[in-house]
Amino acid sequence: MIVDEKTKIDPTSAVEIRPGVWWVGWPDHDAGFSNNPYLIIDGDEVILIDPGSRLEEHWNWVRKKVESIVPIEKITMVIVHHQDPDLCAAIPLIEEIIGINNFEIVTSERTALFIPYYGVKTEVTTVDDGDEIEVGTSGRVLRFLTSPYLHFPGAIVTYDTKEKILFSSDIFGGFSVNWNLYADEYYAEAVKNFAQPYFPDKRHVENFLQKIEKLDIDLICPQHGSIIPKEHIPDVINALRDLEVGVWK
Repeated sequence: MIVDEKTKIDPTSAVEIRPGVWWVGWPDHDAGFSNNPYLIIDGDEVILIDPGSRLEEHWNWVRKKVESIVPIEKITMVIVHHQDPDLCAAIPLIEEIIGINNFEIVTSERTALFIPYYGVKTEVTTVDDGDEIEVGTSGRVLRFLTSPYLHFPGAIVTYDTKEKILFSSDIFGGFSVNWNLYADEYYAEAVKNFAQPYFPDKRHVENFLQKIEKLDIDLICPQHGSIIPKEHIPDVINALRDLEVGVWK
């Protein structure tokens, strides 16, 4: 067991990062890379965000953590931010448990074209820039923002208006051998290392940053790397703003 020394959190267990919101991912300390599915429970709504890889060792992490909170059968929605297998290849495994069309898949129109290639049979609900879905009983609204070419043309992010969380997919992800669940003052460098080869053009980065500067964000939850608390959000935004992207060294 490797414990986050600053927060004393055990990453082998599900971690409640905000009321009703859990990190259910897994770290890969050898690769300096983490994978971060998230779970939201609000009333009868159980929402899994980017459920991840279908590799047995990966899915077992996610399934174990989700089931420590709620049965997999209770999942009502899966949000997919883009089409990569490390985000959504596990969806057929969810279908095996819940059944086809017994939960909702939400993603962008472009990503919806690729989801069936993983063997997914459930119908997909598509969203566009600024679309909102009210979920649960608390008045929670999930707002979807397009983030084209970061790093996929149909990429989106999700903003939880209730808890002021930006689920940012690959944006603000990071490579870090000394991984912790929560980002520290050095995490901006990890963001640079991740974004520089993945993001193709500075214009798309600037467009996205203009969108999110209007949001009140308390927490950024990327699909890879560390969760970014409010005190470090300006650092990672500046890191992206000043970064030369589209470079593979």
